[in-house]
Amino acid sequence: MSDRINTGVVDWLTIHFLPHEAELRTMLRRVCKDAAEIDDVIQETCCRLLDLPDLDHVRSPKPFVFRAAKNIVLDRVRRDAVVSIETMANLEELDIADTAPSPDRVVFAREELKWVFGLIANLPDRCKSVFRARRVLGMSQNETAATLGLTDSVVEHEMMKGMRLMSDMISKHGVEQQHRVRQAPTPERVRKKSNVRD
Repeated sequence: MSDRINTGVVDWLTIHFLPHEAELRTMLRRVCKDAAEIDDVIQETCCRLLDLPDLDHVRSPKPFVFRAAKNIVLDRVRRDAVVSIETMANLEELDIADTAPSPDRVVFAREELKWVFGLIANLPDRCKSVFRARRVLGMSQNETAATLGLTDSVVEHEMMKGMRLMSDMISKHGVEQQHRVRQAPTPERVRKKSNVRD
């Protein structure tokens, strides 16, 4: 991965990767050996996307992310000496049609967005402020830093920390339990970190 992370790509991942991570994990269960391999594929997918100069060209984010994960699984399959026929058949499930969303999907996406806002509400205070400035208000990294009285590197750090904490919450609760996550108390790990000054 490059030394300097493109914050535009980080923002893209926050909006377009995190809401679909639980569904991707569910699909990966059919082609990966165990939870550790699923974690590896998710992490490698994020790393490969973070290495890209930008993602402005992506018109259908979910199929793009699923295709990236599928390519990583295929790379792993090529390295393995023995691959089950069932694994190869299940790989086809990672192909998501590249079509415009239906009205039902639009409603579901709005619900997902509300859920993501609920996850943001569970972040530590400074992290939450950075996320709101960047994601809700659409501020640039420099504007966020100036408005909140932080340095650019702290803003970048808080965005990455927020992504990690949100990913942890999604892994722990899954998309199916989104309403319970919104109403649940702050996860123990997040609550402990909220009083820490990085």
